[in-house]
Amino acid sequence: MDRVTGRTDDMLIIRGVNVFPSQIEEILLGIEGTQPHYQIVVDRRGAMDDMEVRVEVGEALFSDRVRELEAFERNVATKIENILGLRVRVKLMEPGSIERSMGKAKRVIDQRDLSK
Repeated sequence: MDRVTGRTDDMLIIRGVNVFPSQIEEILLGIEGTQPHYQIVVDRRGAMDDMEVRVEVGEALFSDRVRELEAFERNVATKIENILGLRVRVKLMEPGSIERSMGKAKRVIDQRDLSK
């Protein structure tokens, strides 16, 4: 039996890969410059699911140097792909831009229309 990676009710299935938000959080916490605030946005484009990870970065990293931000974004996406085996889009967000909540944080926004 493999180790437990998260609750099954938190699990997403993206292109046949089981993804737990806790896996994303663990990856992001290991990357210097990211904040512990993130959101996962799942959408469907045609027949394929698409996942975007919105990540808050620290004040020091959030700058006007576009090339550095793009390189950092690619680095985060590569680390997620290497761990999950799934290519995702990463969008860097300004510090404080992801909604905070008093209770359980809303980490996943599922925009797929699964009724079709």
